[in-house]
Amino acid sequence: MTPVASLPAEIYLARALEHIYGRVTVVGSANADLTLHTHTLPRPGQTVIGTPVRVLPGGKSANQAVQASLLGATVRFVGAVGKDHYGKLLWTSMHHAGVVLTDCVQSSKETGTAVVVVDDSAENTIAISPGANNDVTDILVNYHADAVRQANVLGLCLETPVSGALAAARLAAASGTLVLLNLSPYRSVPAELLRLTDVLIVNENELADLLPANLAAGLHDFDRNEQDMIAAGLSQLGIEQAVITLGSRGSLVIEGTSTTVIPAVPTDAIDTTGCGDAFFGTVLAAMSSGTPLLEACRLASCVASIAATGHGAQASYADRARTAAQLTSLSSLQIQ
Repeated sequence: MTPVASLPAEIYLARALEHIYGRVTVVGSANADLTLHTHTLPRPGQTVIGTPVRVLPGGKSANQAVQASLLGATVRFVGAVGKDHYGKLLWTSMHHAGVVLTDCVQSSKETGTAVVVVDDSAENTIAISPGANNDVTDILVNYHADAVRQANVLGLCLETPVSGALAAARLAAASGTLVLLNLSPYRSVPAELLRLTDVLIVNENELADLLPANLAAGLHDFDRNEQDMIAAGLSQLGIEQAVITLGSRGSLVIEGTSTTVIPAVPTDAIDTTGCGDAFFGTVLAAMSSGTPLLEACRLASCVASIAATGHGAQASYADRARTAAQLTSLSSLQIQ
């Protein structure tokens, strides 16, 4: 397998970005990110000095919904926030991005929060207190079933109860809605959820948790035989299409027995918080409009690279115009 040598930006712009129009429903989490910057990430038992705390809108599912909406998809968010100022922050951020919030409920619990520490290398650690996100169960999802049934594509992650994700996947399967699962944060899930998943998106650490460690080892040198074993291992779980995100090394797209490496777009990263969600949200938006998985991931690599140049998650996300400008810039660099 030969990694993709260049980014065909003009194809992204013409076929993917300009033709995003589909219906996306995201079921899951919304968190207020309490973010601070440190020189290095603290080791166990170590205290480090950080910058003043900034409160930014986040949560994997809310991030994914915002990114998909900014790129032009019609996005509905099924989730829960508290009746506190953090809930207002998240509601406002999603609303301003164009996300439809008629299926987002107000909970008696506090809004979910995440403590995010970012170091000088743009790496981060995150700890989450779910709060209202624990309300996103099968009961809530089934009450808002039409949001899933009427979507072209459904986005799921695991910051909310698995029962809610499984209920949403069942509704999607019954109505012909494509199911994309971001198996993050990793936890053991029912085999049925994996079987109902059309596209699985994980990072290399989550892949190592899902499959035997010797299979994931092949991602470090892009060995074809190892990647074939990964594809076979996922197939045994009922997963025929998957994307393994590899940070600065790009991503690996698996479609049946075919594997393709997509390089990351070089960028001067200052904060990688939410970059994986920007990637996932872009794939949701593109595939909702009929864009093939491989091309959707190429577009997602560009969008995620923009997110890495700003602070926080949703606050750093690019809309369609900014993404188009970035693609034009990449195309010009290739011509030169």
